[in-house]
Amino acid sequence: MKILMVPLDERPCNFAYPAMMPKTGDTLVLPPKSYMGQKKRPADTAKLAAWVLENGADADACILSLDTLVYGGIVPSRLHETDEETLFARADVVRELRRRNPRMKLYLFQLIMRCPDYSLSDEEPDYYDLCGKELHLYGRYTHKEKLGILTEEERADFERVKNCIPSDVLADFLGRRKKNIDVLLHDLEMIQDGTADYFIVPQDDAAVYGFTSMDQITVRGFLKSNALHLKTAMYPSADDTGLTLLARAVSELRGVRPKIYVHYASTKAEACIPWFEDRPLGETVKYHILAAGGIQVDSLPEADIVLEINMGSGMWYAGQSGYVTAYDLERNLAELVTHTQYALDAGKIVTVGDVAASNGSDLELLHVLDSAGLLLKLHGYAGWNTSSNTIGTSVCEAVLYFFGRDDVGRKSFLLHRYYEDAGYMAFVRKDVTDRKLPALGLDYFHADGKAGKVAQLVKEGIEAYMRAEFPSLAREVEEVEIEMPWERMFETDVRLKVKA
Repeated sequence: MKILMVPLDERPCNFAYPAMMPKTGDTLVLPPKSYMGQKKRPADTAKLAAWVLENGADADACILSLDTLVYGGIVPSRLHETDEETLFARADVVRELRRRNPRMKLYLFQLIMRCPDYSLSDEEPDYYDLCGKELHLYGRYTHKEKLGILTEEERADFERVKNCIPSDVLADFLGRRKKNIDVLLHDLEMIQDGTADYFIVPQDDAAVYGFTSMDQITVRGFLKSNALHLKTAMYPSADDTGLTLLARAVSELRGVRPKIYVHYASTKAEACIPWFEDRPLGETVKYHILAAGGIQVDSLPEADIVLEINMGSGMWYAGQSGYVTAYDLERNLAELVTHTQYALDAGKIVTVGDVAASNGSDLELLHVLDSAGLLLKLHGYAGWNTSSNTIGTSVCEAVLYFFGRDDVGRKSFLLHRYYEDAGYMAFVRKDVTDRKLPALGLDYFHADGKAGKVAQLVKEGIEAYMRAEFPSLAREVEEVEIEMPWERMFETDVRLKVKA
């Protein structure tokens, strides 16, 4: 079947990963990359709209990022100065698509704008360099004040924060947030009136208190008042959402709901609130499974898929005071790996969501899996960026493998994840940043282009690291190519030539 997708932006995690997943026999169609944006430069929304109407007319399913169709991408959604009427009109291409193709499955997603807790304009307006941290605190304190739980110490700091933020900056930031929420509520009417079949509202870099949580309350009010619980999902997510909806499309086009059993490395993991999120891990996992078209089941024997989740009783960096308790005492890694082997022996599809750490693999887990000979026997693995990015990716891998049984694609994407999540994110990124960039006059946020000296250093570092630490994986890879898509160290584009 034909599945059309407009991704969240041009980065590999959004644009490339869907096509790299295990194949199901369906045809995935993406727009020309030239139509997409480049970080702060928005995509060409007019060309994308025309492309959607032309290519979606005969699609069996369409997965559309409204942030891309309306604003030009995830970062441009935080920077635009477009009037509401224009934004509404851009979204209405979806209604025209539905009119032209009433039989397709239509899936939409649109984010609640984030408010990170640091002062850096890399992905935000320029004034975020000056007072980003204070904008975050302004939202946090405003929310807590509304709830009546603002402490006297926080109240005093709130006055300091108010004095730190220029009035025009606050007006700009609040005005754009309001505009984006108005557009989101307008677009959610497409689930209310039946234009769309399913709508995800991802929360990018969420927190328990703050602007994103207050916006979430507004959106939830609309969903509750219209009883849209079964047609929508709102949970911490962002760059994994396209993958989640790809899994849902494949599942629903076949009329099969994969049954997924979840097993944790710690009895406390379900209750842990991961970094950059706003609720216990166990609740977010339920949303990931439902949004991907699956159903969470209570036992391994009834399951099609087993999701093994590597998490302790909290999230800590190695060396922090809480690490030993959270990972060595209140997590049982041996049992997790033994259970993984048991599930594989039972003939189950097994995928690992490695969320013990943020922004990279838990190397301890991978070494134990390697010692058991399981790294390439898994059907899915992810350990990148936020907890939700990882869970969404690992669930999609397993669901697509369940339907397609594509072992070539399974192995290729597994190796990609190990090279990127372990080789780059967990080791080489910091090593190159700390030891190599200063001599080049560069830093974490400034590489020398997409394919310059930094990309070469990353390539050499990943190859050397994988040969030394995971030779069983390195033997399977013939060639590694590297680019730095946003010309910084946060992410890299890993391309592997895997041995047949």
